[in-house]
Amino acid sequence: MNRGFGLIEILIALVVVALAGTLLYKYVISTTRTVETMKEQRPLAGAKLAADVATLGTIRTVLETYRSEHGALPPDKASVLTILPAAPRFQCSGNDFEYDAAGGTLSLLINDPGSCQ
Repeated sequence: MNRGFGLIEILIALVVVALAGTLLYKYVISTTRTVETMKEQRPLAGAKLAADVATLGTIRTVLETYRSEHGALPPDKASVLTILPAAPRFQCSGNDFEYDAAGGTLSLLINDPGSCQ
């Protein structure tokens, strides 16, 4: 005699499908959280900002060399740019440096990895 599926077989199949759906849902939620965490941490932005800080360190070294050779610091940012071997290339979009001739201090316009693109 040919029989169809019984109630027990149908219930077992539904339980298996429900378990698979639950596992898939948990995986999707976990992946979404991981992506959100990576976006918050912005590792690439942090690396770009670290490169900009290193570039600023190079400019600082050039200024110290200039001061030791000439006895004074350059009077303005334009003068600093002329003594550099090449124009600085910052990795964060829109980043640049500020120069205070009175104190000889350098700073970056963008200091936060969250602002670095």
